[in-house]
Amino acid sequence: MAQGQKRKEGKEKIMSESTKRVSGRQTAGQAVIQFLRRSGALDEEHAVGYDKLKSIKLTTQVLAYTIANLMQEKVVIRTDDDRYYFSEANWAKLERKVLRSYYFLFIIPLVAALIFWLLSKYI
Repeated sequence: MAQGQKRKEGKEKIMSESTKRVSGRQTAGQAVIQFLRRSGALDEEHAVGYDKLKSIKLTTQVLAYTIANLMQEKVVIRTDDDRYYFSEANWAKLERKVLRSYYFLFIIPLVAALIFWLLSKYI
């Protein structure tokens, strides 16, 4: 049994990014970011062309839409010669922005409920 598991793990490592399917749990954005990270496209010098991005198992429309959205947030940056790379610094900024939004979504209702509870208890 352990040997069978090792064989399966070995096959997964051998499979290239282009042969893997985007799983139901993985979003298109995650697939693009993961591909760019694995390709080493983390700066302008190592950027990859759109032809390589097409190897991600997404439809052309979804891939183009995803890249456009990531470019709008400056997470994926296009070079002058139409190649793309992932910006780790801008990704961290986006994560902080999203976390801050979630904090407000949860903290404001929690504070409002606490105030309501305190007012109803003492009045």
